[in-house]
Amino acid sequence: MPATASIVRATGTYRRLQQESRAEGADPVELVAMLYDELETAVGVLGSMARQGQRVSATDPAHRARAILIGLDANLDHSAGGDVAAALSRVYRSMRRKLDEAIAANHEDGFAEVLDGIRTIAEAWRQLR
Repeated sequence: MPATASIVRATGTYRRLQQESRAEGADPVELVAMLYDELETAVGVLGSMARQGQRVSATDPAHRARAILIGLDANLDHSAGGDVAAALSRVYRSMRRKLDEAIAANHEDGFAEVLDGIRTIAEAWRQLR
């Protein structure tokens, strides 16, 4: 069954409430891992929407994915993180550029590429837990 807009909204509301309760007791590493989880979900939804022929620009998942990438980049501690923070910043900017291109093209393959990159970094973060 294809995901309708109302199903996507209801699922998003449920996930947001679940994430909020999880975030209350989370440490910083877990909070970042939660952002990656949310980013994976948002980009996955965008890919599904594109596959179904739906326009993805100006949708909640598109805004959410962009906001998370911007937030991850903006909150890097460059003084403590040094070269790692600089490398992550470049990765986040590249992902945001690829995400914007996928959104503009409304093409499933672009979202799959972004999702692969997110999963790679998210797995490394999960190993820190």
